[in-house]
Amino acid sequence: MEGPEEEPEKSRAESLWQTPEGLLAVASALLLAANLLLILAVFLNFLGVRVGWDAGKTVWAALTADLVGVAILAWVFFLTAARVEGRARFYRRIEASLLVAWIGITAFWRFALPAAIGTDLQDLFVTLIASQGTLPGWVSRSAPVVVELLYLWIVCAALFLAAHVVILLDSRAASADDWARGLPVYAWVVAAGVSLVATILIVLSFAAVLQGAPIAVNVGAWLIAKMIVAPNLFISGYASSLQLGRSAARARTSDDEA
Repeated sequence: MEGPEEEPEKSRAESLWQTPEGLLAVASALLLAANLLLILAVFLNFLGVRVGWDAGKTVWAALTADLVGVAILAWVFFLTAARVEGRARFYRRIEASLLVAWIGITAFWRFALPAAIGTDLQDLFVTLIASQGTLPGWVSRSAPVVVELLYLWIVCAALFLAAHVVILLDSRAASADDWARGLPVYAWVVAAGVSLVATILIVLSFAAVLQGAPIAVNVGAWLIAKMIVAPNLFISGYASSLQLGRSAARARTSDDEA
């Protein structure tokens, strides 16, 4: 049984992760894991692992983890908007709103649109990548939906970059005692920028495939930028924000106790 001294300690530990600082650490951990899973999926696919846990399942785990992680991150910025005034409050609300928009549109193009044409995102992309100038009938018949999906992918990548640019502005405007000042904003912005450029190039290649052209010979380089380079940059940023969130949560708990 827990003693009377252990129960308050447990309560403090639980409340620690319910603060914006604790939630920042949780969001960072999820987003760190999501990007690690994307890189792992590339290597599993390269190795041709097909037994048990394969590249496809790894990708789906990553695509789910990043939605949850970004949702928590958006909530962190909504919560902390009440703590600040002026431009900082405006920035927090804008960046949170952009992240929420990203979540909604991303869930739509990742899950709803592929389901509408009787497939899933992974099968659709594999079909487009493997195309040599000819497409299955179901893809040709669903071309307008596929085009919509691809352009929404670009919109989401642009929203994600815009959100991180606002976070950068927020960090620069934050007071010296605000943990937002320590966010790894430059790593996030560079990673989101690389991801956007790679997304645009991949989408242009897929759009050409839908018009009957073979897949671009250098699409592999763009996929590497999207699936390896950008995730590595994000990993460095989320590792930093994870540590920042943990430190800020402990500091806030200490201040509350004092």
